[in-house]
Amino acid sequence: MTRMPRNGVFAGRRARAGASFLAVAVVMAATSVSVDLAVPGFASSVQRAVVGTMSEVIEVVAVWGALPLGLLLLITAGEPRAWRRWAAVVAAVAAPIAVQFTGVGDSPFLILLALAAAVGGYAIIALGLSERRGDPSRTDRVGIAVAVLGAAELAVIALGTLHLLVWNPMAAVPELSLAQIYGILVERYGVIDGGPFVWALGATLATVAGSIVAIQGSRRGIVTTHDVVTVGLLLIHATTFFLWWAGFAIGLNLADAFAAGGGDVSSGGSLLALVGASCLAAAILLQLRHAPVRDDDTASAGDDDESDESDDRADPHPTADSGADPGGPEGAPAAVTP
Repeated sequence: MTRMPRNGVFAGRRARAGASFLAVAVVMAATSVSVDLAVPGFASSVQRAVVGTMSEVIEVVAVWGALPLGLLLLITAGEPRAWRRWAAVVAAVAAPIAVQFTGVGDSPFLILLALAAAVGGYAIIALGLSERRGDPSRTDRVGIAVAVLGAAELAVIALGTLHLLVWNPMAAVPELSLAQIYGILVERYGVIDGGPFVWALGATLATVAGSIVAIQGSRRGIVTTHDVVTVGLLLIHATTFFLWWAGFAIGLNLADAFAAGGGDVSSGGSLLALVGASCLAAAILLQLRHAPVRDDDTASAGDDDESDESDDRADPHPTADSGADPGGPEGAPAAVTP
């Protein structure tokens, strides 16, 4: 089997770490761009300031932290020669400066590029989970992880529902009460769009089902704490990502009925988007930890070593034809004709 050269760019765990940090950089930078596009439409100046500051922090971490670190790790993967080490340092220093001063970090094109980065991140996560299959883990720790992440997911669902059905309509039409807003929407469209309810119900059912599967799987020894934390972070990311779909139709109805803007007027959706991107980044980087060695793997490796040693002792001077007939009927050496 052909192996990757030890000095290759994509050799070893360092290359995977570099790819992971680059995926994180793109996802977080793109989320910052999408949030920055929504900030001017917020009705509250306080919300604009808070969300704008959080978006700036995310952008700085992505451009000045994850991007240069990813390039440095990726270019120096394997056993690099001196010129590649210097190239890695130059790239790590120059890349964030170029992104900052060319405006690439604020380009909406990053939103499209983030889809490819997210796919790559999910591939890294799948690889990390497959490598850790069957790792030993205590059931009580799995239960704690399920409880914490389940509560976090339910909090995201509650905040998203409030954003879609309460905060955003009231911010879009502040001169009317919530009952009056929905009264006009029902009178005009006949029914309130069910997107928010479908989103909330689907996310809740996924949370409950995932919690049950995790607890039962941990009792059978097939689900670990690492699995629970990774999948829990991904579930939070998916829930926040599909929030735009849940509020799309009701946002259009508000804009049409009250001549308001079609985007979010409340900051809840943008805050959850930042949280979701951070969860995806954490899930990707969580796969960079070394998988613990299982006892049966150690024993198997030891048996293989002992088997090799016993073979060496049994045949200290192997011949070219080890399968030749030893000679006599009872294994005596065959006569040699001079």
